[in-house]
Amino acid sequence: MVDESVRLARVFCEKKWPVFAFLDTHYPDVPEPPYPPHCISGTDESNLVPELQWLENETNVTLRRKDCIDGFLGSVEKDGSNVFVNWVKSNQIKNVLVLGICTDACVLDFVCSTLSARNRGFLAPLEDVIVYSRGCATYDFPVHVAKNIKDALPHPQDLMHHIGLFIAKGRGAKVVSGVSFGALKEP
Repeated sequence: MVDESVRLARVFCEKKWPVFAFLDTHYPDVPEPPYPPHCISGTDESNLVPELQWLENETNVTLRRKDCIDGFLGSVEKDGSNVFVNWVKSNQIKNVLVLGICTDACVLDFVCSTLSARNRGFLAPLEDVIVYSRGCATYDFPVHVAKNIKDALPHPQDLMHHIGLFIAKGRGAKVVSGVSFGALKEP
């Protein structure tokens, strides 16, 4: 997943195409049930992985720290505006290519909210939300570990990844297993 993210980020940056990336960033005193504390602000977990840290210096990249599962909701500002919605509109984005960690949680929630906002007319000119399956992954929490922890649920990685992709497709996203860029026509 990281290798595919790096590959596509390089292509987008070389072509100066707009990139929007979320950084999962939480505060120690604000829980995110049902998940344990993770990506605490100021820790390495809340930053881009080392292979993608170069994105911080790219002029075509918008980085957004989110403190909730759903990046669409995590883009809402105190004044009610939405950084992601504004990004789509100001860049005249017609297609969003989605990659990320936690296919069945963060990725899925963002995709579903984005599709709903598009369907309600809040994201014009957005037409398609495309989920790149090889650019997504989720975590593994094996049964043998979960059964020894009160109220824990197992989370089989491969199964949950595919469930996330299945639901995204069922909600209207296009799910693809490869991304290539043919000859582009200038407007």
